[in-house]
Amino acid sequence: MTRILVADDHDLVRMGIVRMLQDVDGFEVVGEAKTGEEAVSLARELKPEIVLMDVKMPGIGGMEATRKILTACEATKVIAVTALSDELFPERLMKAGASGYVTKGSGFDEIVDAVHSVLTGNLYMSSSVAQQIALRNFSG
Repeated sequence: MTRILVADDHDLVRMGIVRMLQDVDGFEVVGEAKTGEEAVSLARELKPEIVLMDVKMPGIGGMEATRKILTACEATKVIAVTALSDELFPERLMKAGASGYVTKGSGFDEIVDAVHSVLTGNLYMSSSVAQQIALRNFSG
């Protein structure tokens, strides 16, 4: 059973992700956080395999929370789930240690694919963001 912590300050988004994950065989949502600080605290306590982390949250935010979680919980992997598709955010989050980056505009299947990919040791980038980054290298 893959233990997942979902961190997002918007109740509707967080509860929607949790509800969808509950229907996936082999996934167990062990906690929900509304702030970066709460995500760090719950990750330390619950030791999930995966944290689905919003980037923009009150307090320390998702980027700093990612750094703190990865320092405190070496076996935990963080996947950013955010509305931000700006190509600078994926780079910053990956440098902070995140293993994946999925936009909230992605389909739920893509979130599931990201979790499975990261669990096997791979990095995962939402297809729309990966395309933006790839095309940047070919423009001007």
